[in-house]
Amino acid sequence: MKILVTGGAGYIGSHTALRLIGLGHEVAILDNLERGRQETLDSIKKQAGDFEFLLADLCDLDKLHQILKDKKFDAVIHFAAYALVKESTDFPEKYMTNNVVGSQNLFQTLLEYNINNVIFSSSAAVYGTPDQVPIKETAATRPESPYGTSKLIMEMILKEYCSFKGMNAVSLRYFNPAGSYKGLIGERHLDETHIIPRLLHAFLDSSFKFSVFGSDYETSDGTAVRDYVHILDLVEAHIKAIDFLKKYQGYEVFNVATGQGSSINEVISAAEKVTGKKLKFQTGPRRPGDPAILVCDPAKIKDKMDWQAQYSLNDIIQSAWEFETKRPASDYTK
Repeated sequence: MKILVTGGAGYIGSHTALRLIGLGHEVAILDNLERGRQETLDSIKKQAGDFEFLLADLCDLDKLHQILKDKKFDAVIHFAAYALVKESTDFPEKYMTNNVVGSQNLFQTLLEYNINNVIFSSSAAVYGTPDQVPIKETAATRPESPYGTSKLIMEMILKEYCSFKGMNAVSLRYFNPAGSYKGLIGERHLDETHIIPRLLHAFLDSSFKFSVFGSDYETSDGTAVRDYVHILDLVEAHIKAIDFLKKYQGYEVFNVATGQGSSINEVISAAEKVTGKKLKFQTGPRRPGDPAILVCDPAKIKDKMDWQAQYSLNDIIQSAWEFETKRPASDYTK
């Protein structure tokens, strides 16, 4: 199959592109390299093989038309977006422009060129603070950040295009992706805000302070509980979604995670086990908008796509550690 991967130089997109090429698909990666990295693309090519690279910004509609003209794809997996919750609260206009306008430009262009099968990278951030856990796809959507709102808006647009324009789409709502592919490609956000890479970096740099926000939640040990999913499991969900789109028409939403929650303290303990080191960390007050527990109900994706997570929290941290030990210290600017 011919598959377009937008944001393929980023974290989840690069792992997905790597897997698709390895399966024998003909892959094109579209990225503006603002946050994706050329060295990531080089690593994909080295590990899996060649692909077409399209340098373009989704906010440039004319360039998008030009670059996709006369191209045909069996499916498009759309990752290209800003993805940092805190940044989105500081710069909401930036997130609405990039994530919403950019995505709408892409979908509009795909419709014009009769490319109708889309897998959309969504997020559990669309739920906000849930009324109950584990969280089902039918839960209320009340995003609490511009990032989450931008994802929900694009889900709504996709659903309308499926209803009225013949598009065929799946939205995958990820919970907490982490880990790496054999330590060769992994998370490289600037600035890094995700817990597992920050935690592991603290083992490597004694001057880097790792903080736990909140120790008085109504959980087993007082720290917040999250559902972590290995990046390789997440990639397989996209592979399953491609097969799903071959059989089903319309629009569907799926949660993607393990259904098992881990507290922050449990994550720290697992990291200490993997690294063989003890961590000194700070404990601070809760951050506004941080729910006590966010855990996925993955029953729907298991039932309809036969997908189930295969990797444990220890597997996630082991693979993340393999990458973090090779990661440039300059990635951590704060």
